[in-house]
Amino acid sequence: MDIVNLSEIPGMIELLALWHFDEWSDLYPDESLEDFKSELAKCLGQDAVPTTFIAIENDELLGSISVLPRDMDIEARWGPWLANFYVKPEFRSLGVGRKLVEKLLAHCVSNNIPQLYLFTPRTREYYERLGWKTISTTEYHGQAVDIMLRKL
Repeated sequence: MDIVNLSEIPGMIELLALWHFDEWSDLYPDESLEDFKSELAKCLGQDAVPTTFIAIENDELLGSISVLPRDMDIEARWGPWLANFYVKPEFRSLGVGRKLVEKLLAHCVSNNIPQLYLFTPRTREYYERLGWKTISTTEYHGQAVDIMLRKL
């Protein structure tokens, strides 16, 4: 398995956007599939933020992870954010997610990003095992979500 920058294989945006839209559109009720594609396209530049990494094996897309300047329309003082963390269901619990997170954290450290935030409605325990700390629990678009921090 390889973890590469999305800018190396931009043709994956279409499939990634569909996965992300199917998984999280309820948390972004004002965004369309096209908005999800547009967000990923912004990650194709040379800036450290935003950036997306993808996991690929034998030309098959396995998952993705991004660092974005913002991921919620609240808490403007917090950022940047780990976002778009998705692993295709049949590849979960095989270490793909951990490798994606490790790649993103290394990218952030090498770009002098001192901390990352994320929010999750369902997977707080997973992130706690990876060193994240819950700093707030709030309601976001009708769902209880944990806002978490990882100092780098």
